[in-house]
Amino acid sequence: MHAPTAWQLAILALVGAVAGFVNTVAGAGSLLSLRALMLFGLPATIANGTNRVPVVAQSIAATLGFAKHGRLPRRAIAWAAAPASLGALAGSLGASFVPERPMRWVLIVVLFAVGVWGLRSPKVPERAGELDDDAVLARCRDPKVVVWLFFAGAYGGFLQAGVGLILLHALSSVGGIDLVRANALKVVVVAVFSVVAASVFIARGQVAWVAALAMTVGAVVGARLAVAYAIGWAQKLKIVVVVVDLVACAVLLLTEL
Repeated sequence: MHAPTAWQLAILALVGAVAGFVNTVAGAGSLLSLRALMLFGLPATIANGTNRVPVVAQSIAATLGFAKHGRLPRRAIAWAAAPASLGALAGSLGASFVPERPMRWVLIVVLFAVGVWGLRSPKVPERAGELDDDAVLARCRDPKVVVWLFFAGAYGGFLQAGVGLILLHALSSVGGIDLVRANALKVVVVAVFSVVAASVFIARGQVAWVAALAMTVGAVVGARLAVAYAIGWAQKLKIVVVVVDLVACAVLLLTEL
């Protein structure tokens, strides 16, 4: 994308707001933001790097919101973020060296598969009650959870889109952490490992800053609105985002063919 117009920047900000909202309450918002960047003409490698800037901003905004509401299990942050960050370093380094053409096909095909999975995956069940910080910390130390967190970080470093769904699975389905605490921990883990991934893409010169900043403005607004939003609506909105993603994927595929 060269010298985006005012209406393109406005659309990117709007897409960023929706993506920031969905990423905070459920996951899969980056399916939409990545497609938007590609549909506006950014090369796949640059779109992948550019998307990390709003992800960092929205994750920090959501983390501050959850902390303000007393829902963030602080003692578990370092333990959950460490394996995810190591995975993100490996994943982002790998992605930054993938040539444009293969990366474009990866973003079309793999994210299409992630979209289908997000469309069909059941909602993570609500737990009977919230755990205290010590209980959350103990569950984050479970070797199975550590492995899942590393895998989530590696995938998030490479592609990002849909990583929230993997993290919720790791923390709630595998770790047994209640959905509210798992969601709060998810956003801070994404914030930490996204700083690692974004640093790699920035160092490699794979960020379109004008598009990134426009999307960041919307993403922060969306994340702040999402913190206090009922989680019961998250799945419905996620389904809308996934459907839009699949339509955008079909457009991109037709363009490639």
